[in-house]
Amino acid sequence: METDRMKNGVGRRTLILFLGLFLLLFPLQIIAQAFVKSSTGDFEWKMTGRALFDGGIFFSDSSRLGNGMVISDVRLGTSVRFLKNWEGKIELGYRDSKVSLKDIYVAYRRGDHMLKVGHYFEHWGLDYRLGSLRFRLMTMSVTDAVFGDKRKVGFSYIYNSRAITTSAGFFSDGDTDNVKSLDEGYVIAAQFIGRPLYDEEKLVHLGIGVRYSEHDKAEREEISFKGGAPTEVLSKNENVFVRTRITNMINQWRFGADVILFYRGTYLQSECLAAHVNRAGGENYTGKGVYVQMGYLVWGNKQYKYDRSQGGVSNPDPKNLELLFRYNVTDLNDRQAGIWGGKEQDITLGINYFINKYIGVKLNYTHMWTDSHAVGGKEKFDFIQGRFQFSF
Repeated sequence: METDRMKNGVGRRTLILFLGLFLLLFPLQIIAQAFVKSSTGDFEWKMTGRALFDGGIFFSDSSRLGNGMVISDVRLGTSVRFLKNWEGKIELGYRDSKVSLKDIYVAYRRGDHMLKVGHYFEHWGLDYRLGSLRFRLMTMSVTDAVFGDKRKVGFSYIYNSRAITTSAGFFSDGDTDNVKSLDEGYVIAAQFIGRPLYDEEKLVHLGIGVRYSEHDKAEREEISFKGGAPTEVLSKNENVFVRTRITNMINQWRFGADVILFYRGTYLQSECLAAHVNRAGGENYTGKGVYVQMGYLVWGNKQYKYDRSQGGVSNPDPKNLELLFRYNVTDLNDRQAGIWGGKEQDITLGINYFINKYIGVKLNYTHMWTDSHAVGGKEKFDFIQGRFQFSF
């Protein structure tokens, strides 16, 4: 108990210091919405930041999940461009009572080509490319959360034209929040996105991705996939409903495919992800998941926008009201391997309103259910959550 109080105290003090810096620098950012140039013109910079405030109410559940309000994400960073072809970013975040490193990289861009080195997400998964501000619903899908990964240190090459985007990178399997031994393994990830139809009013986006990884000794002995409800209100330890432990791993492959379609104010997005673990003893293991997500702009200019650099849909313009639906299933059961991690399904309805370019509000209702192999057994419950977000 004393240790928990000490951790909570440190977390509160850290948050106060972080928010103090955030608010101190906020007036500068109002001036620096566009890139600010140096007197010589060879260096430009702007500040970026966000704060997301979430609250949720859980009901009709046998596990008696608690209700609450949290600051789900706070960011503060700066983006720079210099010497014509160079750019970079340094960003810190506050979450779970600690400050952590987010995107920290330097990139060289020439035409449609880019070389990038630093600490950032692998070229894998759809929602991981976009970030929390651009999630259409309040959180990424459970499937993305289970089969995605943290930012890694590495380097990559990206080719991004109007018709296609290809990317490939090599990354350390370690991360800055969990320091490992020197023998920490590696990740090779690649993606391809094609846009056979793309203009201001309509889009057809088709993507595929593959990821191969070798792990350190501890993870080769046992690796775990786990997932919870699509919410940030619950703590990480509390929010685990499906979980599998896989022993005697040799290596791991992950595969993904995604599609995005929109026409004016109507939008559809779907993604399928799978993880295949080769094992030295026992049958190989495969876990998988898929979701389908749809949106409709009720009023405003009723026009979705596509960010080609990120390969995803951006937030609509201010004064747009957005209605959303998502069905997601994540299955960590593998009968052939004899591994039963549980199956989780959820249906989420959402409504977003973008007040202005800095502020938005979101409201989500989710019905979720699990099978008998899930953590805690078979159950179902509902929850409502809302978010107030501001960014610059």
